[in-house]
Amino acid sequence: MSVRISDTRHPVREIAVRPDARRRTGHRQEAREPDDPRSARARKEAALVDVSVHRTVAYRDMVAAHFDGHPYAARRAIDRLIAQGLLRERIATAPGGGSFRTLAATRKGAQYAQKAAERHGFDASQRFRAGWGRPQDAAHDVAIYRAVRAAREELAALGATARRIRLDGELRGIVARRSETARARAGRASADAERRRAATEYQLPIDPDGKVAFPDAQVEYTLTDEEGRDTFGRVNIEVASPHYSAGRIAAKAAAGFALFGSSGRAVRNILNHAVRAGKAATGPDTNARGGSNRPPSDLFEI
Repeated sequence: MSVRISDTRHPVREIAVRPDARRRTGHRQEAREPDDPRSARARKEAALVDVSVHRTVAYRDMVAAHFDGHPYAARRAIDRLIAQGLLRERIATAPGGGSFRTLAATRKGAQYAQKAAERHGFDASQRFRAGWGRPQDAAHDVAIYRAVRAAREELAALGATARRIRLDGELRGIVARRSETARARAGRASADAERRRAATEYQLPIDPDGKVAFPDAQVEYTLTDEEGRDTFGRVNIEVASPHYSAGRIAAKAAAGFALFGSSGRAVRNILNHAVRAGKAATGPDTNARGGSNRPPSDLFEI
């Protein structure tokens, strides 16, 4: 899948205009049906599902994605989720300095998200997570969320529906468990064969030496044709940092990964590779600093 290039370095400002262009009258119209996708309840639930699927997300991404960029409506809704014991909030440190707010689900929140999954388009087998990952991974986790969301938006534009999202750790765990089970049963050769079968089943590339390449995230989707038949597919997503070497970018692109840059510099590195290779497989700058509190002009490496 080739993802279009767009600029998402300031997602809150980009999505600040209400989709229906309704003028505000000074009175918020939140008294919609509970299942209305624009109701206050549905927005809070969708935000909780997103947070639990991805483990760590930036607070400002939830404002943009689920509250039309309205900070006061988002603050009220997220505070309510925190008061209910479903979400937690804390400050993370950006790699280049500054800080940003992150959200993670509690165990109770992850359980609630799992029950609500199908109402928000996810397959019942979707995995939900509670708690943060390692503090030093917060910016990268935020960038993965943005890359996955950009890919989901492109899939939706093509008429496809994202059904399941697997992160790197889940994919590695699946392949490792199957391989180790085969090893315990029949030895090393059986383990190697099972590892290859698992990688093939989940559309993970295997190099000539048998090493499996794992993306940062994988999006499973269905595409329904005009006759109502569903086609199943997967998109492997990699978030490249500015420190990715040309060789590493080339290897990820050769593996068929959709590449997203974690900064302006990372995007340029991907584009330089695309020019040399004669093709583009890149996504938007995901601003892996996660919405730092530093001034916008200071957020990106130029």
